[in-house]
Amino acid sequence: MSQVIDGVLKDWGERIFYPQVKGRIGKRTITRSAVSHSHKQTGGTRSARIREKLSLASRNAPEVMVKISGGGKGMRQIKAHLDYISRNGLVDLENEEGQLITGREAVRDLRDEWKYGQYGIPEEAQHKEAFNIVLSMPPGTNRTSVNDAARAFAATEFSSNHAYVFAAHDDERHPHVHLCVKSLGFDGTRLNPRKADLQRWREGFAEALRQRGIEANATPRTARGAIRGPVKQTALHKQQREAPEIEAKNQPVKSRLQDSFSVTKKALHVYGKIARALSSGDAADRQLALDITRFVAKMPVLQFLKAKSRTLDRDDKLADTRSSLSHSDLADKSR
Repeated sequence: MSQVIDGVLKDWGERIFYPQVKGRIGKRTITRSAVSHSHKQTGGTRSARIREKLSLASRNAPEVMVKISGGGKGMRQIKAHLDYISRNGLVDLENEEGQLITGREAVRDLRDEWKYGQYGIPEEAQHKEAFNIVLSMPPGTNRTSVNDAARAFAATEFSSNHAYVFAAHDDERHPHVHLCVKSLGFDGTRLNPRKADLQRWREGFAEALRQRGIEANATPRTARGAIRGPVKQTALHKQQREAPEIEAKNQPVKSRLQDSFSVTKKALHVYGKIARALSSGDAADRQLALDITRFVAKMPVLQFLKAKSRTLDRDDKLADTRSSLSHSDLADKSR
């Protein structure tokens, strides 16, 4: 039975946690990473990894945030960003060799090194010569652990082929690190990250955090039943009042919600398969099956659809009431 359950976890778990990413494939993308991936692991390790991700998701472990906040097209923009993340020399930068860059003069030397180094960077360029990446965790997460995890992630992902510097900022509630990576590698290939790369970066950062005792997860939005850009109640009411004029403008919103619902249906199907398989296992697996069921019931998109359904039911009842009153008025006038 254990082998059957492991087979279900490997098959269905990878569909939700490691979905195929559609879209354009970046040329000359650096995808090297020492972080383990499910498709490279043995059967037992893969099922154990899926169990861990299910457990983290079901207890709502904090999700890491890794995003590309921008990029410098030329040294002028890169200089401005280095000044920003170093707070004009007040915050230490650390490079791929672990060296600290302290003070405005040292930051100026770093900029000259990047500008006149191996390949050089012009003041203005057509391509992004550096990528600005932000790694963060929710408020309350140990800042030292976040900084150490960011350092480990950057070393694993970039140090063998790219120059970079990073800085930890402590002036906001959520601990975060700014990472600036030169796009042109030591071997002449250019960093060209795509959606799949970003997800892998999230996985790598989350793994580095867990290795330091910080509970962290990096699940795709589809696995969490999350929806993009939910419509606020006030905006929804305004749309209903102005429906004739804005119907065309609403189509993208409707399409997004329909896509979310379609993806959620697929996710529910996968979670159902997994929960049914786990329910026939040992005590730990049965508990995980229950946790998954509770987790699915609280998915944001399901809560939104339930609220939307209640709103539509209320509107239908109101319309019926108005219709009845209108017919009653007509009947009175005809007498």
